[in-house]
Amino acid sequence: MLLVLFGMVIYAQEQKVTVKITDLMKVTTTVQNASTSSSSSCDAADFPVYQGSALKDMEISDLTWISVRHDLTPSDPNYISLELTFRNGTSGIYEMVRYIRFTGTTEEGNFGLMVKEINTIEIVQKL
Repeated sequence: MLLVLFGMVIYAQEQKVTVKITDLMKVTTTVQNASTSSSSSCDAADFPVYQGSALKDMEISDLTWISVRHDLTPSDPNYISLELTFRNGTSGIYEMVRYIRFTGTTEEGNFGLMVKEINTIEIVQKL
């Protein structure tokens, strides 16, 4: 049991990333231990995005860049379009519930910002 718990702690630590989030006012904030606070309607996905009606459970650490595409019309008004760039250089358009928060910590304390209030997210370091 202790070994399983230790393995879970190591897995959770491997998923922590540092990101630079630029909001709609063009203010950039560096956020450590970044994650999303998805709602129960998104199941248990860490980074719940959709392509069509298919849920794609991704990890933020698999990405290098996220552009929130305010210029694209999502399939549902409760969603927002994202252009995701993966570590292997590929990219694609996905959708996410617009009210999901990106959370973490900054030098000033706790941080949280809804995806609909974000322009870009640069993934700068995987811890």
